[in-house]
Amino acid sequence: MEKNQDSKKTVSFSVSVREEIEKSLASKNEFKIQAAAAGITYSSDPDSVLLGDPTDPDFRRYFLRGVFLQCGYCSDPFKTYRIEFRIKNPPAFEIVTEILESEGLPFTSAVRNDLYVIYVRNGDAVSDLLGMMGAGNSRLRFESIRTEREVIGSVNRTMNCDSGNTRRQAEAGAARNELILKLMDSPAFADLPDDLKMTARVHTANPGASIEELGKLVSPPLGKSGMYNRLKRLLEIAKAID
Repeated sequence: MEKNQDSKKTVSFSVSVREEIEKSLASKNEFKIQAAAAGITYSSDPDSVLLGDPTDPDFRRYFLRGVFLQCGYCSDPFKTYRIEFRIKNPPAFEIVTEILESEGLPFTSAVRNDLYVIYVRNGDAVSDLLGMMGAGNSRLRFESIRTEREVIGSVNRTMNCDSGNTRRQAEAGAARNELILKLMDSPAFADLPDDLKMTARVHTANPGASIEELGKLVSPPLGKSGMYNRLKRLLEIAKAID
């Protein structure tokens, strides 16, 4: 069921891009209509003749819209960033790749089952391409989703980092605790100064605490540096015990 819902959502974003491009062409401007029509026909029919100048910036802009309407697809940005074109006519493929190169938009291409496929996967490039094709509202929606994904990703990375720090802290505390318990069970413990004895007892009673937290538990309280030095002395003594 979830897979069907995801598929429906993916299609709906691509359809919304397509509908917005179609609306951008709904005018009495013959040039726009003819350039888009050239993109539709030339990208799908290897026997067609290109009607228009592919070096004209305005023609290229609307030609590209026609190509997308005929053989383009935009993935669901909640899942991945990708626009692709599946072009049947090699010369049309060359025009589209030249347009992307001239705009500085990174892409990859491949030939699959007699189709010339172009993939635009970079998030910035997808956003810019949506704008070039007249899908401004879809571009805004894309950027909103992209920002949401980046925020969620940042939060997850922070949580993973915190989790890793907590794990490492617990492992270090357990290792220290083992050595300190060894020291407390030895005759050498009785000869320690009172401040080190107190530090040892506080540590073994709170093995999961950080060094900063342990410093607050001794009397008088110590800062992180002071507690670190006490623990370092305890560990050196413990390691010297045979």
